[in-house]
Amino acid sequence: MRKLVTIVLIGAFSIGLYGANLHRPDEVVSAAFVKMIEPQGEGITLTPGQAGTTTGLREGNSVLVDSSQNGYGMVASETNPISVNPYDHDKIIMSYRQYTDGTASGSIGMAASDDAGETWTTYSNLNFGLANAGRYPSALAAEDYPVVLWNEYGGGGGEYGGRPYYTFDLFGYGGGFWFPGVDIHSSPLSHDSWVLVPTQNVDLDGNYVMNVIASDWSGNNDRIHFRGQSTGPWEGTALPMSAPTLIAENSLDFRFEADANYTSNGNMDINDDGVGYYALTSFWGVETEIGNHTVFVKKTNDFGATWSDWFYIADNTLNDYFWDVFPDSIDDGEGGWAYLEEGWTPFIGYDTEVTTDDDGGLHVIAPVLPSDPDGVYPYWAEENGLYHFHADEAAFALSSGGIDVSITYIASMQLGWQIYGDGGWQANGVTMATDLEVEDRLYMAYYTVSDTVTIGENSYSYYDVMASVSDDNGATWGESVNQTLTFDPDMDETYPHMNRFGVDGEVYMMYQMPDYNQQTVPDDETFAAYLNNVYFLKTRLAPATVGVENEAVRPVSFELRENYPNPFNPSTIIDFSIPTSGMVELTVYDITGRAVQTLHQGFLTAGNHQVTFAGKDLASGAYFYALKSQGFQDVKKMLLVK
Repeated sequence: MRKLVTIVLIGAFSIGLYGANLHRPDEVVSAAFVKMIEPQGEGITLTPGQAGTTTGLREGNSVLVDSSQNGYGMVASETNPISVNPYDHDKIIMSYRQYTDGTASGSIGMAASDDAGETWTTYSNLNFGLANAGRYPSALAAEDYPVVLWNEYGGGGGEYGGRPYYTFDLFGYGGGFWFPGVDIHSSPLSHDSWVLVPTQNVDLDGNYVMNVIASDWSGNNDRIHFRGQSTGPWEGTALPMSAPTLIAENSLDFRFEADANYTSNGNMDINDDGVGYYALTSFWGVETEIGNHTVFVKKTNDFGATWSDWFYIADNTLNDYFWDVFPDSIDDGEGGWAYLEEGWTPFIGYDTEVTTDDDGGLHVIAPVLPSDPDGVYPYWAEENGLYHFHADEAAFALSSGGIDVSITYIASMQLGWQIYGDGGWQANGVTMATDLEVEDRLYMAYYTVSDTVTIGENSYSYYDVMASVSDDNGATWGESVNQTLTFDPDMDETYPHMNRFGVDGEVYMMYQMPDYNQQTVPDDETFAAYLNNVYFLKTRLAPATVGVENEAVRPVSFELRENYPNPFNPSTIIDFSIPTSGMVELTVYDITGRAVQTLHQGFLTAGNHQVTFAGKDLASGAYFYALKSQGFQDVKKMLLVK
């Protein structure tokens, strides 16, 4: 059984620990090469995961959907393994590296729900007949057809032979007939294509459009763009794919060395008006023009048909902001001081998330840490963490060049990077979404060490999925809220992926949990080297916006919704709906079943209602709230953490 063990010092003394254990790699090299190809070895026979139709096993608000042979399929934030149908939010699909009996690795699995995630149907071996070595799947829930995309290891050209495919259910949602894998690249045998970054849209003429960007390892690590489009509404035939075009010429645009890679895979998003962005991080090819490892952006105005030249966040913008954020020196824990080298600069990391808002604005979330010519400082200070960069569409009025951005701190990653080790700062599982109904609302999620639990002489650290909300288009972000909240040191929830949109406060997410009793990749101790259970989570990150007794949106059924936030301290909001006026009772109970507070008891008119529960006088722990009205009753769980 694997346990992630570290000595964790609490309080101010912890700064000394970080100062004394600074890590500065000799080269600031992208993890893209390393993390995209997992160690290859003999498969280990395991108990098969779930198959067929399942009601799922709920743990808190999460549903256990299936098991993955290992966790590598979700380590890249660039992939998009969960997708909700924008025309029918009850239809949700997820893709992952599924465990199937008799395969060493690489079976592409898919799960579909038509009841908003309550139950799931799983499909296996979508890459049947290929190399049986599927990698890094993504999902796109089109209006009538679920789509799954992935790489096949060993099926193309180059050292690793990455070959990109997509498939779709020919008979629509629940049809169960998956079209044989369709090549995305027109010359797959001569190119080594990896880590697909997909988006989907319906353009202004009603055509279905699928854009895909991949990393080409067959030459200079260029980034290549593919585009498929139907003629009229998509009728479930293979999409004509455009010939690949270069969207990033790595060796010409950026700092390039044959044995080192400084360029991230990049990420992309396009809104419903056809405005979108592809952004990556790298060192510019001419250091005297742009010195920092920064964000570079290309823009499209026509659903990916054409792209601009490079825009970027300029050195002075980053330096002016972060030189006031990161301290130049800290207590080294040994009676002295540790200093950043003179001329240090902020370094924007490799694991980025990109979103385009309804107004055509760009949003990027990425890790930031200080660096100097000798390397980076992942554990330097509490300010090491995730930051949000926003540029209005007006910032892209010129054809290229530096852009004005606002920068906002979201969350510290210092402790998580310290415990995870060298690679932690390169892979953070950061994900982001907009809201379909609430203007200027953004959501983001990531995973990190949420707390420590002392057992004996050691402190055992565990990872949870955290989420935060902004209601002002990213200008400010709320405190991160723990979404998984497990206390067992052997239970780590990692690599969350969020659907591109939420709906009036609710978001759709998937994450994975390694089973440390079942290692599937020998000689590797990372999260991904074990069988990973795949979970679905639909959770409310913000209260619903409908007003009490709003007749225009009068509910058609009784509903008791998840409280927000959850966990909470000291108060939380409970939303519920009643379709007809009548007597209503809303009561909170402790874990023994004792009623601790009646929030409402009496007559209410039909509509949507909201009540605040204050637990400032109660002890930490699990509580339940129950709604009873006119023969209807429902109970939900909440957690008070002080």
